[in-house]
Amino acid sequence: MPFSSDITTLSLDFHSLRQAYANGLTATALVQEVVRRINAKQNSYIWTHVVDLEDLLQRARDIDRIRTQSPTLPLLGLPYGVKDNIDVTGIPTTAGCNSFSYISERTATVVTKLHEAGGILIGKQNMDQFATGLVGIRSPHGYCRNPFDERYIPGGSSSGSAVAVSTGQVSFSIGSDTGGSGRVPAALNNIIGLKPTPGVASTYGFLYCNRSFDVAPIFALEADDAYDVLDTIKGYDERDIYSKVSVDASKDMAERLPSTFQFAVPSQKDLTFFGDDLAQAQFTNAVERLKVLGGVPIEIDFAAFLEAGTMVFNSPLIAERWLTYGDIAASNAEDVHPSVRQAILAAEKYSAADTFRVQYRLQELKKEVNRLLAKYAFLLVPTTGTVYRCDEVEANPIQLNSHLGYYTYFANPLGLCGISVPSGLRKDGLPTGVSLLSTAFNDYRLRPYAIALHASVGGYLGATTHGLNTRQKDAA
Repeated sequence: MPFSSDITTLSLDFHSLRQAYANGLTATALVQEVVRRINAKQNSYIWTHVVDLEDLLQRARDIDRIRTQSPTLPLLGLPYGVKDNIDVTGIPTTAGCNSFSYISERTATVVTKLHEAGGILIGKQNMDQFATGLVGIRSPHGYCRNPFDERYIPGGSSSGSAVAVSTGQVSFSIGSDTGGSGRVPAALNNIIGLKPTPGVASTYGFLYCNRSFDVAPIFALEADDAYDVLDTIKGYDERDIYSKVSVDASKDMAERLPSTFQFAVPSQKDLTFFGDDLAQAQFTNAVERLKVLGGVPIEIDFAAFLEAGTMVFNSPLIAERWLTYGDIAASNAEDVHPSVRQAILAAEKYSAADTFRVQYRLQELKKEVNRLLAKYAFLLVPTTGTVYRCDEVEANPIQLNSHLGYYTYFANPLGLCGISVPSGLRKDGLPTGVSLLSTAFNDYRLRPYAIALHASVGGYLGATTHGLNTRQKDAA
């Protein structure tokens, strides 16, 4: 039965796409439509590399054949992209710097798993250079803009990955997240950003910023979609030295929202919105929505979180980033962004003793944070305290970038899991998000809360004109 609906208006959320396949859509037709959508925005700097059309069509034909033989593959026929610091054999990896570019001879574990699950890799997506930045405009060869208002930043460093999902070019994307790169762009693009516990999903085949706590975040239009991807990519990987042995992140999974629950929020003295009243109002609204859902907010001391957050760029931990990018940052390459160069070369001022001191302190902070969060369903924070115009960031790149990390920097060093959920559009039409965070390996326990909150907020998926689908509403 041929697909009879208008494919140009088809939502690429998982439910809609699976339903379209059941109604006669072919992967070949879908790939052609995805390429059309990408070409329609080809000067938007969302993609750094798109797989050759004939290769995409061959993959689509393979998927159509698989659908007749093994239709139960979990991500069958779903198009996706990966950030351009993730290796795929035979495809260039640039990390946002053309003078650094190379053709990879390996494929990241997550990409292999997605391929085996039936996903269709469309290509590589733009990013803040060397994954160093939360703004999304540290891309010297051209950067993408916020689809809600092109004067504003898209968020980074996984900028292209978030914008591609938000604008309906792919069903999901895989980014990288060290200090917030899987959550900040999700919030600023009105989509889901699921950040696993460090070690739950392999980062083999990634270019590392902080190898000891980098993660592979998932960008999707709906929380259920993101968790479907996590189901596929999680699991131990011998090639990843920080992969967790025999960890099942779905253990003790909560299926539905409890009737009552307590959630933590930062104390009033630690909440800051950098003078942005519209952002503050959106966070207040999110707290009220959770209260309606049965939640009781409890203020906690936020000092330990903030101290851990300062370590990402203002401690010897920056030396991990230097191990990957130090040589190119120290070179005379003209296409190294000045702010990126400054951030990476800052590692040179620290000693080995400094490194051990910060590691010891971080372990103390982890214990304190785990104690603080033990009694709560999750910690709720704004994903970002504000949003900036591109010209504002260009004029003040270091300080404004650090503002965006206020509520995100601490999560990975502390070993937390988290998910950024859309919290609605501000009065000026810009999207906002809140993050639900919990201690290690509670990834799936956040799921019912994220689904219920997103359903309560409602609105459109990303920057599209499609609303939440029935599957997510029913689960809320």
